[in-house]
Amino acid sequence: MMNCRKGLISAIGTGAALAASLGAIAGVRQIRTDAPAAAIAAATPLWVDSNPDPQFALIDALVDIGTLRQSGDAIEAQLSWTLKLGMLKDVQAAHPETSIPENSISTDAERIVCGLEGALSYRVAATITSPDGTVLSHRTYDPDQQRKDAETQERNLTAILHRKSGYGPDPRSLVCWAAARKCENKPYHWPPPPNLAPLEYSERAEKMRSDYNRQFVPRCRL
Repeated sequence: MMNCRKGLISAIGTGAALAASLGAIAGVRQIRTDAPAAAIAAATPLWVDSNPDPQFALIDALVDIGTLRQSGDAIEAQLSWTLKLGMLKDVQAAHPETSIPENSISTDAERIVCGLEGALSYRVAATITSPDGTVLSHRTYDPDQQRKDAETQERNLTAILHRKSGYGPDPRSLVCWAAARKCENKPYHWPPPPNLAPLEYSERAEKMRSDYNRQFVPRCRL
């Protein structure tokens, strides 16, 4: 019983700390597209938009590049979405025991492996907070099993596409991009430059894709 209680207290504490961090962005979206290298992985929250274009507001994820941290060969990051319309319905269906109001915030702790051919990501925790900052749900997941599942999905997708997905203007790529800039001691800017590699299987295209992907791979540990 004592271990269960400790686990519950730990989960509540984690969720409460996250809710406090998210308080500044709940209901108000402050677009950030740049940051100095010193602010990345500095243990102080720094939320940035993965896609600040207003037309993508319903699926736009905020990413905390200030609290990125190394976890084995992965980088652990907080990714957050404001729940509306279809996304709210999906999350509510996954939490039938909890009433989740519109504009609640869903935040995942993900571990992201920034490989040479693309990012492998898997969720290790999920928190939902109401618009007023109340923690509605906090769940944790077995990292080893989550990684195994992600690796299986990646192998299946690679078998279909005949190549890995690579990097682009998505939240997981953003995490790798920010970490790579930190390692280079260069400022963070987003979105990244476009990938101009042609959609073909030529040697030239493969080299262009490889050169582009290398920009997202950190050359140090955070």
